[in-house]
Amino acid sequence: MRFVFLCLLVLASLMVGCGGEDPPTEEPEPQASVGFEAPRRSGMEVTGLMGTIPERKILATLEPKLPKFQRCFFDGSSEVEWLAGEIEMYFHINLEGEVVWVYPRKSTIGHRATEQCILAEAKRSKFPEPKGGDAAEISWGFAFDSAAPRAPVDWSASDISPALAEHSDAASSCGGGPFNVTAYVAPGGQVIGAGAAVGSETAAEQIDCVVQSVKSWTMPDPGSYAAKVSFELQ
Repeated sequence: MRFVFLCLLVLASLMVGCGGEDPPTEEPEPQASVGFEAPRRSGMEVTGLMGTIPERKILATLEPKLPKFQRCFFDGSSEVEWLAGEIEMYFHINLEGEVVWVYPRKSTIGHRATEQCILAEAKRSKFPEPKGGDAAEISWGFAFDSAAPRAPVDWSASDISPALAEHSDAASSCGGGPFNVTAYVAPGGQVIGAGAAVGSETAAEQIDCVVQSVKSWTMPDPGSYAAKVSFELQ
């Protein structure tokens, strides 16, 4: 099993040098622990009038949490043996460096308890105080490979079209959306795990409702081996 880091996006203030700090000097790549791949660095992206936190300090805050994020996957794999996928979390960080909220903006994990475990640990992060006089928002994520000898069958939304047609009101009945859902389907059509990502912090409050709805669906039978599918509910 291993982690692979995804892109890091920092919403910075409209200032040269990311909040007035000195231009970054060349730094050695961080050393990764056994089983981890060093993060791929991406430059700052200027998107709005907000506070800033240097990328290196964000990595220094979140990288030490990797073993705890890994534990979330280990625990979840006791329920879904093929558990794997990517997650991108979106953070709002106040002037004291505390995480006010964090939600899954992208996820293909397909197991709500694992996503919640990761988010809960991320929420406990303490960042350096943002510079520039305002709160900061950042996006950070990683991918996790399963240790299962065989991955589930890869389905598309068209493979579950009967279930989607039957439950077309699932998102609206939960009062939000759209939701990007990932689910594992066992032989016989039972949903044995589901998770979801959303585009806003407000919509994140409705994820549990959507996941519970999807877990009650009867899906097409994948045959002798489980399937994994990602789809959108609007």
